[in-house]
Amino acid sequence: MSDKSGKKLALNASRDFIFSVCALLIYNGVLQLLIYPGLNDRMGAEAFGTVLYLISIVSVMGAGFGTAGSYSRMVAKKDRAQANGDYNLFLAVIALISIPVTLVSLLALKELKAAVFVQVLVLMIVTVLRYYADVEYRMNIRFADYFFFFLATSAGYCLGLFLYPYSSSWVLCLFLGEAFGIIYTIIRGKIFRPPFMELSQYYKENFRSAFIISASNLISALILNSDRIFLRVLVGAREVTVFYTASLIGKIVAMLTTPLNGIIISYFTNYKIKITRKIFAGIGAGLVLVSAVLALMCSAVSYIFVKIMYPDVFDEARAYFFLANLGQILFFLSGSLMVVVLSFTKEKLQLVINIVYVISFAAVVIPGTVLFGLAGMAYGLVIVNLIRLIVTVILGLRAL
Repeated sequence: MSDKSGKKLALNASRDFIFSVCALLIYNGVLQLLIYPGLNDRMGAEAFGTVLYLISIVSVMGAGFGTAGSYSRMVAKKDRAQANGDYNLFLAVIALISIPVTLVSLLALKELKAAVFVQVLVLMIVTVLRYYADVEYRMNIRFADYFFFFLATSAGYCLGLFLYPYSSSWVLCLFLGEAFGIIYTIIRGKIFRPPFMELSQYYKENFRSAFIISASNLISALILNSDRIFLRVLVGAREVTVFYTASLIGKIVAMLTTPLNGIIISYFTNYKIKITRKIFAGIGAGLVLVSAVLALMCSAVSYIFVKIMYPDVFDEARAYFFLANLGQILFFLSGSLMVVVLSFTKEKLQLVINIVYVISFAAVVIPGTVLFGLAGMAYGLVIVNLIRLIVTVILGLRAL
C-alpha cells in the first residue's frame, strides 16, 4: 500500500470512527441518561430491576443473533457471494427460537401472562432485526447513514418515553426505537427489500457461518448481561438495579468500542489489511493497562453520576464502583481484540474462546454470586473477563 493510499485510508477510517462514536454516544446517551433513569423514576428500583432482567434477555437475543447475522454477512462479502434471502432465512429461524426463549424468561419470573408474552416476543424479534440492520451501513462503509440510523432509533425511544404516562408500557418505549431504526433502513437501504427469500449459491455456508458466530456472540452477550439476569434469578430484583448502576459508567465508556469493532471488521474485510504477531501482542498488553486506567476514571465519575441519577441506590452501589466498571471495560476491550482475530481466522476460533469463557464463568461467577451475592458477582466478572482477554491473545498469536 502506497503512502498516499495509506493516508487516505487512515483519513477515511478516522472520519468513519467519528460518525460511529457520535452515533453510539447519542444512542447510549439516550438509553442510559434518559430512558432507563426515566423508567426507574416511574417504577422504583424493585420493579425496574425486573424490567432490566427482561431487557437483558431481549438484548442477548439481539446481540447474539442479530449482530451475528451482521458479522457473518460482512465476512461472507470478503470470501463468497451472499444475498438477502440467505440472512432472511436465518432471521426467520431466530424469530421461531424467540418463542420458547420468551416463554422460559417469563416462567422464571413466575409472571407468565398472554399480553406480556406477546409484547416481549414482538420486542425481541424487532430488536434482532434492528441489530442485524446495521450491516447495511458497515458492509458498504456508509457511516454517515450509520449515524442517522442510530439517531432514528434514539428518536423512537424518546417518543416511547414521552408516551409512557399514557401507555404505561416500557415495551412500547423500546419497541418504537427499534422500529424507527428498521424503518430508516428500509428507506435508505436494500437488505429489507425484495426479493426477500432469493438465496445465493452459498446460502448453506452463509447460514452455517451465521449460527457459528451466533454461538460465540450468545456467550458474550449472556456474560455481558449476566449481572441483570443471574442477580435477578439468584439474588433479587433490587440487587439488579444496584449492580447495574455501579457498572453503568463503565458500560457507557466501554460501548465506545462498538463503533471501533464495526470499523475494524469493515476495513479489514474490504481492504484485506494484514497484522503481525508483534503488533497483536502489543495490542493485547496495552488493553490490560488501558482497562485499569479507564476503570479508575469511571469510578470517579460514578460517584457523581449515580448520586444524581439513581440516589435511591447510591449507598449500596458505591462499594462496587471500581470492580464493576473494570469488569465491563475488560469485557468490551477483549471483545474488540476478538473482532481483530475474526478478521484473520475462521469463525470457529471465536467460538473456542467463548467456550473457555463460559466454562470460566460457570466455575467462578455463578458460585461466587450464590455464596457472596453482589461481591461475588463483581470479583467474578473481573476474573473471567481477564481470562477471556489472555486466552484471546494466546490463540490469536497461535493463529498468526
